[in-house]
Amino acid sequence: MSDTPRARALAKELRAARNAAGLTARELARVLGWSEAKISRIETARRGILVQNVEAMLDVLGMKGEDRERLLKMARDIREPAWWELGRDLPQQLTALIDAEQRAKRITHVSLNLVPGLLQTRAYTRQIMESSGLGDSGLEERVSIRQMRQGILSKRDPVELCAYIDETVFLRPIGGPHVMAEQLRQVISASEMANVTVRGLPCVLGAHAGLSGTFVRFDFVKSRPVIFLEARRSGAFIDEPTDVALFSEAVQLLEKQASDPSTSREILRKYVHQYESEAT
Repeated sequence: MSDTPRARALAKELRAARNAAGLTARELARVLGWSEAKISRIETARRGILVQNVEAMLDVLGMKGEDRERLLKMARDIREPAWWELGRDLPQQLTALIDAEQRAKRITHVSLNLVPGLLQTRAYTRQIMESSGLGDSGLEERVSIRQMRQGILSKRDPVELCAYIDETVFLRPIGGPHVMAEQLRQVISASEMANVTVRGLPCVLGAHAGLSGTFVRFDFVKSRPVIFLEARRSGAFIDEPTDVALFSEAVQLLEKQASDPSTSREILRKYVHQYESEAT
């Protein structure tokens, strides 16, 4: 399997490891007895990346310990299709997003319009997708996929999630009072997990550092952070350090501007009570 998000991530890591060792692709190829073209195809994920080839490259590069085992695991995992690749015709943007979520150590989500997907209930997600014009044929599968993505928060080594959510998200009654009450209760429950932090951005703040737009920052164990920007059924990753730095600066400001986790839960409980009253 080649040219998948996981293959491209491994290829990038191998290229970085070679550069760190001070070797050119030609020099590495000569030591291994391979052609330079073969190195190029591996480092650009234009051919299947075999575990034995990765092992040979790491031997020459002198990589040992945890870093070596991590890259070998990445190579082995490429051979096994991930759950989102099995019999599904998903947009490349979505598969890339899911892959980033699976590999991330920490995810920071700044949301102005909706509850972040990793915290959504089925009913809330369904309402969003129906309103966007997604037909019945693919609706339930897409809803289920979003629910499956949330597994990264409860796996053995869970991802850390920090969500900054504008208060206007709580005001918008998506699906009506019943759906919103259930949704906000779920956000409160998630916020009590050790690896999940929810910070509200109250309307009384007026302007804040997140108003330029919703974005997600992914931090990885070794790779440099990336930013994901989502538009209508499309999205883009930004990885240039100078561009990423602008979003990181916004997060630093939001840390000072947002309500603390305890106060944020109180804000959420206020809206839960309001929606429950409207639902009766």
